[in-house]
Amino acid sequence: MKLRLLDWLACPDCGAVLTVASGAVVHGELREGTLGCKGCASQYPVERGIPRFVPADLTAEVAATAARFGYEWTRFAEIRPEYEEQFRGWIAPIEPESFKGRLVLDGGCGKGRHLRLASAFGAREVIGLDLGPAVEVAARNTADLDNVHVIQADLTRPPLRAGSMEVIYSIGVLHHLPEPAAGFRALAALLAPDGLFVAWIYAREGNGWLLATIDPARRVARLLPLPLVRSLAWALTVPLWAAIRLLYGPARSRPWLKRLLPYQSYLSDLAPFPFREIHSIAFDQLLAPVAHYMSRYEVEGCLAAADLAFGDLRWHHNNSWAVFAHRRKRPASSS
Repeated sequence: MKLRLLDWLACPDCGAVLTVASGAVVHGELREGTLGCKGCASQYPVERGIPRFVPADLTAEVAATAARFGYEWTRFAEIRPEYEEQFRGWIAPIEPESFKGRLVLDGGCGKGRHLRLASAFGAREVIGLDLGPAVEVAARNTADLDNVHVIQADLTRPPLRAGSMEVIYSIGVLHHLPEPAAGFRALAALLAPDGLFVAWIYAREGNGWLLATIDPARRVARLLPLPLVRSLAWALTVPLWAAIRLLYGPARSRPWLKRLLPYQSYLSDLAPFPFREIHSIAFDQLLAPVAHYMSRYEVEGCLAAADLAFGDLRWHHNNSWAVFAHRRKRPASSS
């Protein structure tokens, strides 16, 4: 943990300042030690350079979600060049220039694929937050980047100072929370007055077949051992991969074929990825204990509850919501 991270960390219990309570600081970094709260005297371990704020009172559902996604990212840990185009699609109309010189938070960083991109886009500092063992992979995947920090914490109880983040993005995470609105509120509270909020969320609109097929399969798969679920996902990937390579890939340059294919906007975009990445996506669809497919009305309700004013709510690939919002400006008080 780089010591300058303390400039933005705060006790998740009381919001007070944290300091190094134990451990040796070498070249401005704390690899093993403890952080102490100046307010409530709580202590939080730093292990392998990652500050840990895992609450003791996690529900079984939340703990299972973190563990299952951690299993995925520790087995599909590679970073691919194709991720940049995908990320740009999820955050549009926000451009990479919006990251330049800003303090950025990745709410649910997984294996760190977007942390590297935010850093490459010129962010001043990038903080990745995740609850499960994926933080180990994210830390390894960004170890060469001096401006990237990884913390282990609950997204709904982030150990960060209110109003401190200039850009917050959360890609494919909020819909896996028991209550997505709680995630919206927790992240919105971290935004600086001019801060930008970006999220990508499963949509109810356009996903009727997923709700009718994959969602029931997910409810069964979450009861199965993860190695078995991974094998089942591999079996499903074989015909999906064949369709992507033989039909959806060619459709990218053949408008007449696009018109004939279902779900083509999304599946055509997966054509550049290798089989292993498609396997990861299929596995991802099966392993989550919770997955909310949110209507436009529900997303707008979450934004309103978080006091966020949205600048754009876009139906991305006809199957998901790409959200761009900002802190709602308060009217100046009259004296």
